[in-house]
Amino acid sequence: MDDNGKNRNKESQNKLIVFKGKEIRRAWRDNEWFYSLVDVVGVLTESVNPTDYLKKIRKRDEMLGIYVGTNCPHVEMKTTTGKNRKTIAGNTKDIFRLIQSIPSKRAEPFTFVAGAGWQRSA
Repeated sequence: MDDNGKNRNKESQNKLIVFKGKEIRRAWRDNEWFYSLVDVVGVLTESVNPTDYLKKIRKRDEMLGIYVGTNCPHVEMKTTTGKNRKTIAGNTKDIFRLIQSIPSKRAEPFTFVAGAGWQRSA
């Protein structure tokens, strides 16, 4: 069900959002949006390999590694090839925690978008 009490079909539940020209995958689960942590890292860092960047930052920041491992589920999302794969994902609270660990000039506007608009966008 969406914020208005209406049922959502699977197509409308899993949509991309765009931030600064980069796509971030998301999926509706347990009555809230979950966003791909790899995609968020890619937007914030502009890394050519955001998966590797996320692995390294989780090792360097032990508390982040524990937090992500405990609180962030693997959620099925479409890849760029159109296949469904499980990816580590987080809700808005989890995204804020991740942002705190990444030094990035893009973090401030990203935080604003995450807090103000993501939960209401469909």
